[in-house]
Amino acid sequence: MSYTPPPPGSTEVGKPTPDDVPKQDAHIRDLPPEVRRSFLLSMVFFPSAVGAGICLVLFIGWWTLREPKKAPQYALELRDGISNGTKRTRWQVAREIAEHIHDKDVQDPAVLSALLDIVEKPDLDEEVEVWSPSDMIRKAEERRVRLRWWAAYFAGHLGGVLKDPEGRTAKVLTKALDEQSNDDPQTAAGLRTYAAEGLALLKDLNTADALAQRLTADSDAGVRATAAYALGALGFHHFTSGAVQGAPPAKLAAIQEALREAFLKDNDIDVTYNAAIALARIHDDTGRKTLDKLAENPDPLLQGQARKALAILDGKK
Repeated sequence: MSYTPPPPGSTEVGKPTPDDVPKQDAHIRDLPPEVRRSFLLSMVFFPSAVGAGICLVLFIGWWTLREPKKAPQYALELRDGISNGTKRTRWQVAREIAEHIHDKDVQDPAVLSALLDIVEKPDLDEEVEVWSPSDMIRKAEERRVRLRWWAAYFAGHLGGVLKDPEGRTAKVLTKALDEQSNDDPQTAAGLRTYAAEGLALLKDLNTADALAQRLTADSDAGVRATAAYALGALGFHHFTSGAVQGAPPAKLAAIQEALREAFLKDNDIDVTYNAAIALARIHDDTGRKTLDKLAENPDPLLQGQARKALAILDGKK
């Protein structure tokens, strides 16, 4: 409907419309041009311009004051935590490093050294992180995330990227594979698990024997399953992907033997699955029947891993 102005003298500027004056429901496009223009300027364009200006000022201020962190600062905060005066806990720094793990300022020997220092300090197991609401009501010793676990994983990642010419990453993570504790076996097993994951990322063939030992002899099924995965990653990288030439065949034989023994003898289903997948990655079809069944598993993650392993065996990858 079109807009019909009220009779002259029936309304006063700045005051509500009297009750005896008919009210109208009109779309904005039906209002006179001068009314529409006034409405849009005062209620839309002006507030939007003010908001955009405030955002621009805040962004310019943030960009001007922003100082990108460098590797020495990351390393210092990891080592000292809140004691260096930054009032940032190691976990805050850890989260930031995880978010920027592909940045050149994080992929630095100083950061790697700090991570390895953390792995070597058992007293840091007391520094745990609350990752979920349920963790907030648990006792500290019951929380599942430990700083040393995180450091072991990312040390393996950075060690693989930086190649670690001194070989300290392999030594520290291999030692962590042997972590034991009568007082807190769960935490020790967690470190062994994350150390195995770190070694899978490091891809140092010299760690194969230590991983095989964990696969065949560790009391924790989670550690054994991760060791199987890590051996598969080592074998695939060094022998089937062509990434490294001239690797000794004896190493492949040792990896293959350890994985076959785990596949045939281990009673834990996760170890069996991981061993079957790892064997396929080095072109050993010992676990093909298991992989065929696993390829129909309702779990999409297991199903996808099994199908990738079968593709390797079939020469499609």
